[in-house]
Amino acid sequence: MSTQALKGDKTIQGLSTYTDSIRITHADLTAAAANETLNASFPIKAGQQVRAVAYKLHTAFSGGSLSSFVIDVGDGDDVDGYIDNVDVFTGAGAFGPALDGAMTGKTYAVDDNIDFKFTGSGNVNTADAGDIEIFFNIFDVDSIAGRQVS
Repeated sequence: MSTQALKGDKTIQGLSTYTDSIRITHADLTAAAANETLNASFPIKAGQQVRAVAYKLHTAFSGGSLSSFVIDVGDGDDVDGYIDNVDVFTGAGAFGPALDGAMTGKTYAVDDNIDFKFTGSGNVNTADAGDIEIFFNIFDVDSIAGRQVS
């Protein structure tokens, strides 16, 4: 699993683009169970606002006896608040915006983590292919709080 801050600035003008991303592959899934939630790999700090979420499915998830595979992206308050039940078993090369959208624009009052829940028709650790990248537009509200207009 890899995270990155994307090129571009995090100023007000720079926030028309995605600022951060995380790339998750089948190798990151280790649970011998039908679902696994990765929730410690993408922290959000108090005062940050998640403004938009999108994804690109680079390689469909497959392998073992899997016949279906979906992803939910959210946080501790709403497990699928950003992305809801997206099929990542088919459609490699697919792009998508946040489908639920209920949490788009959420400003966090306390530190939290973005949660990535994968659910398969069999044990998720049997996937031998799969690669998805989730993009975030994150703004640090504290970075401009208290500024005076002159």
